Amino acid sequence: MKVLLLGATGNLGIRLVPALLSHNLAVVAFVRSSAKLSSMLPSAILSQITIVEGDAKSSDMIKNAILDNDCDAVINTAGLAALLPWKTSDLPTIFAAVIQAAKLAGEQRKKALRVWFLGGLGLLDLPGTKSLLMDYLPVYREHRPNFALLKAIPTDVIRWSILCPSVMNPRSSEFVVPVKGTKKLIMSATIPPHWKDSWMRRIPLVGPFLVLGKNVSQYTTDLEDNAEVIANDLENGDDEWVGKKVGVWQSA
Repeated sequence: MKVLLLGATGNLGIRLVPALLSHNLAVVAFVRSSAKLSSMLPSAILSQITIVEGDAKSSDMIKNAILDNDCDAVINTAGLAALLPWKTSDLPTIFAAVIQAAKLAGEQRKKALRVWFLGGLGLLDLPGTKSLLMDYLPVYREHRPNFALLKAIPTDVIRWSILCPSVMNPRSSEFVVPVKGTKKLIMSATIPPHWKDSWMRRIPLVGPFLVLGKNVSQYTTDLEDNAEVIANDLENGDDEWVGKKVGVWQSA
């Protein structure tokens, strides 16, 4: 399988390069600056990938990169959601461009592409309710309209999934193939895995906030392990997470 990776110079993207190679996947890195990517990765890894320069806000450039390189899958880690609800970023534009490019490329190839997007913990449902976590934690709100746009796309048009981690920390700044020392994350669809409910939920008005506060800190994961989640899924090629938002949790 050949994978178009957007955002390869970012914290998660740079770790996806060796993760994908370790799973015998061919990597086409779509970046603004090939020089920047070349300065971040060792030559032994650079020699194994294809680098395409382009603008992640351009659906035409992304589509052409998919078709010209005969990519079967796309991973988007480009763009950062604005932290505060009254701020904006270029992530919504990038998100929409990737959706459009994957849709058009799939139509031209007559086969839906497998696409992984990056969201955030706030997109997951608060267990036992019909509310999102971000309804009680008002940060990174741009993920909400992004997901609404994605959810409207049938999975026979784009075979999409969206990874929804919380804080991700680097375990190492050394990049090698094969990747060493990754840990298997616990995954679940729609809701955070290993969520701990509490009697505090029944407290009027503030109950859900208290339960949220009690849980959120346990969802810190390592960047390398999140990269492994996506790379392993693409190598396996199954549909377990297609059409789903995916929560992750790292056991002790």
